[in-house]
Amino acid sequence: MNIGGIIGLSLGVLSALIGILFGQKQAEKSRANDEVHDHIWKTARSYSWYATLFLIYVLLLISLMGVTLSVVKILSILLIIHLFTWACVGFYLSANMFNEEKVDRNLQRILLGLFIGLGMVMLVITIFFL
Repeated sequence: MNIGGIIGLSLGVLSALIGILFGQKQAEKSRANDEVHDHIWKTARSYSWYATLFLIYVLLLISLMGVTLSVVKILSILLIIHLFTWACVGFYLSANMFNEEKVDRNLQRILLGLFIGLGMVMLVITIFFL
């Protein structure tokens, strides 16, 4: 039994729930939960499911070619791809919808690049060290 993994998953779920509750309260205070917000994040969720579906096909193709993959590794890769594409597409759509200044767009591109880089690092760690 992997105690560190169980602790990590439990703390991850707990911190996500706290973040969601805190974010919802802040959004209610600033009146940010409107139709545009809902549309952006529904679109982001749709794109993340497309990326996840594509990855499932790629992993099935790899499996049919004879490469053995562990269930934990496959599920970890699917979760990382799903959550990071959801966050990246949502961030990108929010940034393009609300900010019009050139300085803000450059900063958002840098932040999006850093976020994608973080996702790639997590994928590399998952693939090679899990």
